[in-house]
Amino acid sequence: QRRTTRREQMALRLSRVLRGSVVAGGVAYTPGSKQRFPLPPGGYTCEETRPKLFIPGPIEFSPEVLHAYSRGARAHTDATIIEEFGQSIEMLRECFLTKDGQPFILSGSGAMGWDAVAVNLLQPGDKGLVLASGHFSDRFIDCFVQYKSDITIIDAPRPGARPDNAEVEKALSDAVKNGKPYKIITITGVDTSTAVLADLQKLCEITRAVSPSTLIVVDAVCSAIGEELRMDEWGIDFVHTASQKAIGVPAGLGIMIASQRCMASLPSKDKIPSSFINLQNWLPIMEAYENRKPSYFATPATNTIGALRVGLDQILATPGGVEGYFKQHRDCAHIVRGELAGMGLELLTESSDIASNLLSCVRYPEGKKATEVLPEMKKKGWIVAAGLHPKCANEYFRIGHMAYSTSGRVNYLERLLLDLRTVIGR
Repeated sequence: QRRTTRREQMALRLSRVLRGSVVAGGVAYTPGSKQRFPLPPGGYTCEETRPKLFIPGPIEFSPEVLHAYSRGARAHTDATIIEEFGQSIEMLRECFLTKDGQPFILSGSGAMGWDAVAVNLLQPGDKGLVLASGHFSDRFIDCFVQYKSDITIIDAPRPGARPDNAEVEKALSDAVKNGKPYKIITITGVDTSTAVLADLQKLCEITRAVSPSTLIVVDAVCSAIGEELRMDEWGIDFVHTASQKAIGVPAGLGIMIASQRCMASLPSKDKIPSSFINLQNWLPIMEAYENRKPSYFATPATNTIGALRVGLDQILATPGGVEGYFKQHRDCAHIVRGELAGMGLELLTESSDIASNLLSCVRYPEGKKATEVLPEMKKKGWIVAAGLHPKCANEYFRIGHMAYSTSGRVNYLERLLLDLRTVIGR
């Protein structure tokens, strides 16, 4: 008879300690209790008991990214960090299809990009046109309101729809005719609450034709690199995103790229009402790292930078490079949508043509509620997300399908869809 290992003995003792609490996948939690349970590193007794993450970010990460992330501590002045930072800046240009855009890699979340836009791109007297397609577009609006920015909002007519292009064109044209063109237009590439994919190329064409001085800003937190975005070709001026979605790296990095036209429009450092997200403070830091020189304004998330370099390298190593990465997500979305349709499930988005390739917002089948689907999926080892749009949050759930889970290296998504069919009884 095989002897139990030390790790197995520890897991057994731990399970006895946790008995009587709510145990889900190896994690103990007693509702309302402040008692501290002796959790293992990472929260779960082993990788097999950890439910796999299929929310719209954070998502599952590749073993190589996790290995880079878990390496020992390094100083921000370490030559290897400087090299990884420099390579990451260069690879971001490749991934966003820009030759001379200026990347910024900051410690923070994707939401930090909203503040960066508000304080760096809008000055007193400037006006912004904001296109809203869901809850996170509304959060962007809240940020502008906090800074007392002068904005005009064009909202989608209903959850799951896009803002109307003709309405956008008219607003831009009227502003030009009145002699007060918008300084910026903001477009949410994919709103995580609705899975609505912006008509980005067409919106860029409209803006360039009707109001050429207007800077085109894209909130790409849930779309970057997984969805098609051609910064130079489409004339996009500013993109902000985060590390934990299609880029496939643990959360903790706010990533931005500015065109040279955008950089030339920035006010001087003293006129930007922020210190940490003042791009003028960060520009010399990014330039130094790209030139493989140490520099300092605030301590970067060094381990996450190491993971970012690996994640970007994996994206560019996809057959076909970034174009192949776009295709990988389109192909995966086609498979997922086919399986969902085969179960008789409908999307929140008005049609699959405007649905993101990176996530699906799925309406509950008749007779099923969130409490009958999400907990059951977790029991089977999958975490999917509840609906989020305040007008219809209880009507749908969300499945993220991006990055490592779409690479073909694991069959998580196939197994998840099989279990979903069982849970909904289809």
